Amino acid sequence: SRAIQKPYVIVLNILLCFGMMPMVAVFIASLLNLSPDHTAGLVLLGCVSGGQASNLFALLAGGDVAQSVACTLSTTLLGTVAIPLLVKCILNCIVAVDSMGVLKS
Repeated sequence: SRAIQKPYVIVLNILLCFGMMPMVAVFIASLLNLSPDHTAGLVLLGCVSGGQASNLFALLAGGDVAQSVACTLSTTLLGTVAIPLLVKCILNCIVAVDSMGVLKS
């Protein structure tokens, strides 16, 4: 319930994960003049949330673990839809995501 008291943190997390990070990946790929294959890999990495380790780091650093878990949960659930859409829009190709597999893991 504490995590829901700050919904702007979750919204900011979603915007950064699925907005800024893929765009930074595209920028770096063009800056380094990467091949299409390397660009695709970098964009995929930019689209995937890396929040799972943040829960541990929040605990170790004395941070708000509940907020960290809420952010991880929101980006994991949204990622099953957002990542294929981002890849389609940015790379113009299709990436299959096993949504049920993600939710079970």
